[in-house]
Amino acid sequence: MRKVSAFGLVLGTAAVVAGAWGACKSPAAPAGILLMGSWGSPQGHLAATEVNTVFTGACGSGNTIEPIMLDKHGHFDILGSYGVAGSARSDARFTGAVGDRTVTLKVRMADSTSAVGPITLNLGQQPALATCH
Repeated sequence: MRKVSAFGLVLGTAAVVAGAWGACKSPAAPAGILLMGSWGSPQGHLAATEVNTVFTGACGSGNTIEPIMLDKHGHFDILGSYGVAGSARSDARFTGAVGDRTVTLKVRMADSTSAVGPITLNLGQQPALATCH
């Protein structure tokens, strides 16, 4: 039988506590998996953090006031606000899905008119925004 030194016991206990703490702080919640990262394309840029999500497009911009949580199929549906360039922001719904290093995004205004998309944004790609038309 092998003896465990006091240092080894303390180190092992610390590792267990750190692992449990990390699991509680991981980017998962009962609603799903937290979307985090930066995606871009000629149609826009999406920056998702653990606090909110900001979308900037060629013709407008919007944001959510909460982080995006993905369901078990990689889809999301969250409320936010969006405004066409030069106008006031209004309530909007951000919907979409995550694929292999991509996010497909659609923004629909509260009055059910389409504002953006669907567009596909690529993980880590810097946007080169197209001209609004």
